[in-house]
Amino acid sequence: MSVSSRRHIASGAIHAVDFIVQNVAPMIKTKRVIGFSEMKEKYLPHRYPMIMLDRIIDYREGEFIEAIKCVTGNAPELVGHFPERAIMPATLVVQGFAQLAIIFFKLSRGQLSDNEMTLITSVKFRFLGPVYPGDTLKLVMKPKKLDESVATLVGDADVGGRSFVKGTLTLAKTQVSRFADAPW
Repeated sequence: MSVSSRRHIASGAIHAVDFIVQNVAPMIKTKRVIGFSEMKEKYLPHRYPMIMLDRIIDYREGEFIEAIKCVTGNAPELVGHFPERAIMPATLVVQGFAQLAIIFFKLSRGQLSDNEMTLITSVKFRFLGPVYPGDTLKLVMKPKKLDESVATLVGDADVGGRSFVKGTLTLAKTQVSRFADAPW
């Protein structure tokens, strides 16, 4: 094979690789995961027993976030709700969405300063069925509105592909110093 033929083949291979890198590679998205310890350390001020998420299973800043909550009958919130027929309290599913919204907001807009916090300003969810011990609840949120200090997110939670909870919530970033007289 002549030198010019080898150069021509090499040039074609380089063009093919460039095409793949520019056009195909962006379509192949790897999942971005945040484990429980990193989630607590970097994104949530909450502590046991109020952490309602086990893992972030994928996210794209400004686009979406997905998490799982593994529901267990041994969890303190299920022991008394209800002793004969345990189900996950609806308020704690909403708390899971609130925590997911906080993480999404921080991933999309950056960490908060020491004098900032987020507050949930409105919540509207519809519950389509109970969530039982042994279920893995998958929560997904996407922004309806996202700016520097306010985010409205649409959420859906399912178990095994069947939707159990749908709704929206809005959170706002505010200054902790606004609450200087709070008795904490």
